[in-house]
Amino acid sequence: MKNSTLLLLCFFLSRLLLAQPTPQDSLQALLKTARDTSRVNILLELSKAYNGSDQAKAISYAKQALADSKTYNFPKGEAYALKSLGLASVNEGNYPEVIRYWEQSLAIFNKLGDKVGASNMLSNIGVIYSIQGWEAKAIEFYLKSLKKAEESGDKLRIATALLNIGAEYYNNPATLDKALAYYLRALPLSKEIGDQTTLGTLTVNIGEIYFAQGDHKKALAYYQEALKILNAAGVKDKVAYTLNNIGKVYASRGDLPMALEQHQKARQIANSVAAKLEEAQALNYIGQINLKLNHANLALSTFHQSKDIATSLGANYELKDAYAGLAQSYQKLSDYRQAYRYQSLLLGIKDTLYNAETKEKINNLEAAYQNEKKQNQIDLLTKDSQLKQASLQRQQVFRNALLAVLGLIIIIAVGLFFNIRNKVKVNRLLQHKNEEINAQKEELATQRDNLEKTYNNLVNTQDQLVQSEKMASLGQLTAGVAHEINNPINFVSAGIESLRANFTDIMEVAKGYFQLKPGNDNTQQLQQLEKLKAELEVEELIEESEQLFSSVKNGATRTKEIVKSLKNFTRLDEDNLKKANLHEGLDSTLVILNNQLKNRIKIVRNYGDLQEVNCYPGQLNQVFMNILNNAAQAIPGEGTIAIKTYSDDDYAVIKIRDNGVGMSEEVKKHIFEPFFTTKDVGEGTGLGLSISYGIIEKHKGKIEVESRPGEGTEFTIRIPLQFTPASQNLKLETVS
Repeated sequence: MKNSTLLLLCFFLSRLLLAQPTPQDSLQALLKTARDTSRVNILLELSKAYNGSDQAKAISYAKQALADSKTYNFPKGEAYALKSLGLASVNEGNYPEVIRYWEQSLAIFNKLGDKVGASNMLSNIGVIYSIQGWEAKAIEFYLKSLKKAEESGDKLRIATALLNIGAEYYNNPATLDKALAYYLRALPLSKEIGDQTTLGTLTVNIGEIYFAQGDHKKALAYYQEALKILNAAGVKDKVAYTLNNIGKVYASRGDLPMALEQHQKARQIANSVAAKLEEAQALNYIGQINLKLNHANLALSTFHQSKDIATSLGANYELKDAYAGLAQSYQKLSDYRQAYRYQSLLLGIKDTLYNAETKEKINNLEAAYQNEKKQNQIDLLTKDSQLKQASLQRQQVFRNALLAVLGLIIIIAVGLFFNIRNKVKVNRLLQHKNEEINAQKEELATQRDNLEKTYNNLVNTQDQLVQSEKMASLGQLTAGVAHEINNPINFVSAGIESLRANFTDIMEVAKGYFQLKPGNDNTQQLQQLEKLKAELEVEELIEESEQLFSSVKNGATRTKEIVKSLKNFTRLDEDNLKKANLHEGLDSTLVILNNQLKNRIKIVRNYGDLQEVNCYPGQLNQVFMNILNNAAQAIPGEGTIAIKTYSDDDYAVIKIRDNGVGMSEEVKKHIFEPFFTTKDVGEGTGLGLSISYGIIEKHKGKIEVESRPGEGTEFTIRIPLQFTPASQNLKLETVS
């Protein structure tokens, strides 16, 4: 779903960015003779024409349009030039720069009273915030865009705002009903506007919500309606995408032949218009159905075709599905060598996707820092503007006083003395006020510099503390695992040495028997060997060796279990969203922490009937590690940690309770705050529970704590049983 959503977003961008482009050569010929504002319009058309194919030229033409607009005092052209600069920067992923251009464009549109342009910019800014994962900020801008559009009566902008708001609510399984409500409001407007592509896409979105809610009948009805619309519009790649969705409905019903037919149609259409991504997706669906039908050879051929297409596109999500299908196909065909090869490639592509997501998070954090810094600058400029306004108001008062004095002089000369005296008083007062204002401005400038320095220091310190927390956790984990593995390895090492000594003595006797030859009188040799057996106690050595073999085997088995638990805990092969058994994660974490728990803390497991949960397993294991480690540290001597799991409505519930020292209400208020800790200096940074809170929030779950001093602490974690973070289609407008 994630890849198809990104594809639809890219389709909207390319369609709107390149809407009705004039050929570049013709535009450049017109540019040679154009003057004034017409030159600005041609430069904007050139920027639009090159956007998506040559970003350097697109940015260059937009900057020329901006400069000429300022020269010709053409504010509307300036607004659209800033808009074009933002659009060109979108393709480069420079989101802070995009927002800066569009905020300037928005300010000009507002000044001109152009509500359509302002609505357009507000909607586009919302899309950028959405791309970066800031859902609340995106919805805030979409709602502002909707208000402007309703004031202007522009149905296209109203429909776009409703579509984008619905897409944000779709991201959260708890707000699917809200997403559906906004889509249904946008649907009649899209029909009225007559934009068939938008209408078809919106209809597909509604179908996807019903599919996510389990109403496959309604989902199929909307998919089929979308298919008619998109076929009529001739948007073949979207037709292929919709057919794949219809195939998924039939597959969920168990009608595999019908599902296969839909995916094959999708593949044929995608191939006819070179829609490679949709073709790769269709091939992966076809391969999975063939596997279910036990047609392993057909599945193998299909997955190979998908692999080749995904490789050429650099489409890692489709490539991941192709590798998984190839590994399953070769396994069914008993070609375990090839199955292992593609399983290894699958692990590699998962690692690539994990690194890409990590890089994206880092970029988002950097963008957040830049935006916050910019907001501080805006606040300071606003205060400065207010001071200037106050100064202007005082100057106006002064001018009015002078006019009043002149009027009084003309009307009555008798009041001259009193007016002059009042004038002197007013001047003194104004001078005093001006001195106060100048002092305040200097103080504000100093405070601004100090705040910026303090903020930079805080960011650097935060980065250092986060790294310190990571290294401390890594050291603790390494030490614990090393200690746990050391004991069974010692059993193995000691057992082998003893076996070597026993084997030497046994072999000494055995060699004597090997030298005996049939037909000879071996009586004397046998007597000597029997004496040697008695001296070396061979029978006892054999019995002792059997026990040593058992000890070595137990040590190796224990080592294997520890390594398996460590692998389950880190989940290095499961960095993506997938089904996981939470009980396995808890047990693996307890094995890793065994060095801190054994001989001191009793673990009481009360596991309920808990189905597998859609989640990021490695991250949840980090949460379990932080909470269980804190529980162990909160018990000064011997104690108990009780773990209880069960299902409650649509959530998996994990309760972890200890009988440690507990905490006060004041401490409990701050435990999820970054850097808050009750430990001594050097024992912790206070980031463990803050990080855990963020992980649970990312899963759309909840984490709560109950505690009293002297009575222990209980953490309650709720994880949605059906967690789907995939985003929906977002429409980025460029229509003027």
